[in-house]
Parts: sequence; structure tokens; C-alpha cells
Amino acid sequence: MVTVSIIIVNYRTPELIVECIKTIKQFTNQVSYEVIVVDNASKGDDEGYIKSFFPETIWLSMNYNAGFARANNAGMRIAKGKYLLLLNSDTKLYEPVIDICAAKLDARPDAIAGGAYQVYPDLSPRTFYHTFTFRRDFWIVPPKLRNFLNSFIHQTQYQDPEQVDYIAAAFLMVRREGFEKTGGLDEEFFLYGEDTEWGYRLGKLGKLLVFKGCNIIHEEWGSKPERYEEAQNYTYFNRFDHQIQLSNLVWIRKQFGALHYFLLMLHYWLWIPTFYLMKIVSNLISLKNPFSELKNQKKFAKMIGVFSKYFWNILLKKPTFYKL
Repeated sequence: MVTVSIIIVNYRTPELIVECIKTIKQFTNQVSYEVIVVDNASKGDDEGYIKSFFPETIWLSMNYNAGFARANNAGMRIAKGKYLLLLNSDTKLYEPVIDICAAKLDARPDAIAGGAYQVYPDLSPRTFYHTFTFRRDFWIVPPKLRNFLNSFIHQTQYQDPEQVDYIAAAFLMVRREGFEKTGGLDEEFFLYGEDTEWGYRLGKLGKLLVFKGCNIIHEEWGSKPERYEEAQNYTYFNRFDHQIQLSNLVWIRKQFGALHYFLLMLHYWLWIPTFYLMKIVSNLISLKNPFSELKNQKKFAKMIGVFSKYFWNILLKKPTFYKL
């Protein structure tokens, strides 16, 4: 029996996947494994390129851009392993993290899944969220109200120092029964948020642990490097990537209910006229045209308009593929 089935989703990143698999082979010696690459309708002969280096790779074509959840679920359905490892294409191993993680899960029958910490290529630690309290950042509140928000959204407290609310799917090793009993990632998600939502459901079956001493290199944005440049233009109001935040809103509704979701959207809607009014008043005080320099306000209103198009589908939980 294969111990670990490694599932990697490909979307026009064959070079990254080749480098990733090279490190898997270099640092994985104690467990048997298979590598399944699930392709989301990439252009070119990505299969031929990857198999020219690793002919034993199992290739599964989705024939359309199915996103992260659907592609990983398809890979997990054909996987043979005792453990199923979701691994991003833009990750690299620099230590035997797969061997270590599998051994730790063997020793922890109370755990349903295990994960690793992420570092940059220079091995400096990445900011890495493992708690549902990151949803505090979805709220646009004045600094003086931040403490109130923090007291309203509490952080989960665990006795086990390695236990977390969810494990980021850049490296997520789950027991086969975790997939079989939950049905896998929620396929309404196109990209982002799906691992957070799955963590909530997996947590009902057992502990989710991020093991100390387990680390991977994660470059991130492998298939969308332009995100680095986009992030430089973020402001306090316009700080949300459209696809990421839409997925986060879907997650909020699914896990925390209709009221929480409605209040979050209501506060966005109220901020639109408030944001405009703030700038108009500022222009008047500066003796400028009151309706000048409203670029950020228009951008914010447009972004909230995108989310609002999905409001009723999300609120009423209508089956939808949330892809922008």
C-alpha cells in the first residue's frame, strides 16, 4: 500500500512542479509515495514536460479550469495512499518533511490531519495564519474600535500547542478517512478559503496539528506573479483581492451563519457613502474641488459591487461555483 499520495494541482506551472518533485525525491526516503498531478486545462504540453523528468507521475486532466477544491478532490478520489498530501506547485522541500509528518501522524491517532510551517526561499519564516480569527481583517473599523472587534471575535484556545483551527493547503496531510467522511474540499469554492472551511469540518473528526520541526519553502503566487505588484497598491479600504475576499465571504456564510455574513456586507455598504463623504469633506477643507481625487472611493464601490452580485446566492446558500 502507498503510504502517502501527493496531490499537486497544475495551472500553467510545469517548471515549478518539476522543481517541487525533485525536492520530494531528494528528501523523502522513509515512506512509499505516489505523485498525482491534476491539470486545470493548462496551455501547452505540460504533461509531456513533467513526464520527461518523472514518467511515473500520475496525470489527471480536468479539461477546464476547475479551481483548487475540485482539482484536489479529483486527485484524492484516485489516490491510493493511507495519507493524502495536498501540496502547492510553488513549494519546495529542504528537509524530510513528508517522512516526518507521516511518522508524527502515525504516532498521533487523535489527529485527523497534519501540516508544516512555511518559510521563504531564504528560510526566514512566513506570516502564517492557523486561526479563524483572521476574519477580523475583513472588517473595516477605525483603529479605536479594533480592541472591541478583537474582544468580539475570540481566538480558540487549545491545550495542545500544535493544535490549530485549520491547516493551509500549501502542505496539508490528511488521513484517508478524513477525505472519505467529509467528502473533501467544498467544490463551490474556486480558489482560496476552501482549506479554511474544510479545516472546520475536519476538526469535528479529530485534531488538526501543525508540527514543530516541519517546514517547507513556499514562494506563493506561482501561477500569478502579478499579485506581488498588485499588493503594492493596496490601501486601508482597497486591500482585498476580489477572488480571495469573495471566497472568504462564502466561508463566513457557511461556517458562521447568515447574520454574521449579512452584518459584514451591511458594514461594507455603509462604508461606500461614508468613504465618499470623508474625501469630499477633506477636499472642501483643502479648498479643492469637492468631487476631485475620488479614484479610491470609486474603486472601493466597484469592488463591493462585485461581492454584492453574489449576495443572495451566498445568503440563501444556493449552489454556486464562486469563480470570478
